[in-house]
Parts: sequence; C-alpha cells; structure tokens
Amino acid sequence: MKASAIAAVGGVSLVGAVGLLAVLSGGRRAPVMVSLSGTARDEEAIARMLASENPSGSVALWLEQIWTQIRSAGRLSLWAQITAGMGYGPQTDGRPVATIEPPTRATRDYAARFLAELPPSRLPGARRFFEPAQQDRAFAVAERARVKRAHGEALTAQESRLLAYKSDAAGIRARWAAKGHRVVGIVDGVEFWT
Repeated sequence: MKASAIAAVGGVSLVGAVGLLAVLSGGRRAPVMVSLSGTARDEEAIARMLASENPSGSVALWLEQIWTQIRSAGRLSLWAQITAGMGYGPQTDGRPVATIEPPTRATRDYAARFLAELPPSRLPGARRFFEPAQQDRAFAVAERARVKRAHGEALTAQESRLLAYKSDAAGIRARWAAKGHRVVGIVDGVEFWT
C-alpha cells in the first residue's frame, strides 16, 4: 500500500476527514467512501445504536450492524447516517436505527475499537437488518394496542411507542424482497439484507 494511502486512512481515524475504505464485496475489493464527522461524534452515535438495538449482542453482530450504516452513509458522516441528522431517539421512518439508549461502557469501548481498527465485514453488501423474533413480538403488542385504542382504552407507554410497528417479520421480508433486496446472512438471530 502506498504511503499516501496509509496516511489518508490513518488521517480518517485521527481527524475525521473523508477517507477511502476497502470493503470485501463478493470476493472483490470495492472502495467505499466514508465521511467521519469526528471520531467522538461518530463513536457516540455508534455506541448509542448498539446500546439501543442489541445491547447484549455479540461483537460479530455489532460489527455487521456498524457496517450496514457505513455502506448506507454514502458521503454522510456516520453520525448523520445513524441519526438521519435528527439527533438521538427511537427508530422512525427517517431515522434508520434506534439511538434512544445512552451508551454502555461495552458499546462505547467497542465503538472506539471499531473506529480505530475498521475490522472487515463478513456480510458483503448488507445495508439493513432486523431481528425477526423481536419484530414479531413488537408487532403483536402493537396490534393489541390498536384494538385497545379502538375500544377507547388507555395505552401503556410501551404500547404507545410500539404503535409504529406496522408489520411482522414476514411483512418486512416481503416488502424488502419486492424492492429487490436479498438476505446476505444471519448473526445472532438478526437478519442482514442488501
């Protein structure tokens, strides 16, 4: 690797400039532009995503979840991609992942290590993920809450929050497949799609 390329990649970690990262893609190395807004901001967004999405997930899961956001970021910073520029909060139609929980020591440490090392992904092309079992549970609560609301009954805070769930796992799979996305792998019960 040329010294200028090494310096450029090293500079990304240190000063948060735009960097060129190589991602394994179908056996070929494909360049992906990643704009890091500054390691502290990106690190916070990553750590909050991990704490909110799968706080007890494995390192293998966390690595792939971060890579989905890198692949989806384009020229956005990781912070801007993860929060959709809206700040921290629940996953919404605009915000692609939840960032509502504060980082834990484990998620903060892993985010810092990931940004320092940029370990390679084993799921080339993965840009989205969901946990089918969790989706089905949340959707079931949302369906019951819709019935309660229709009968004029008060909803709990959890029921109100989960009203945003409009489909079960089968519905997500069907919707994503209809858009041409495909499953590229499963880690810890979480499905990763293109």
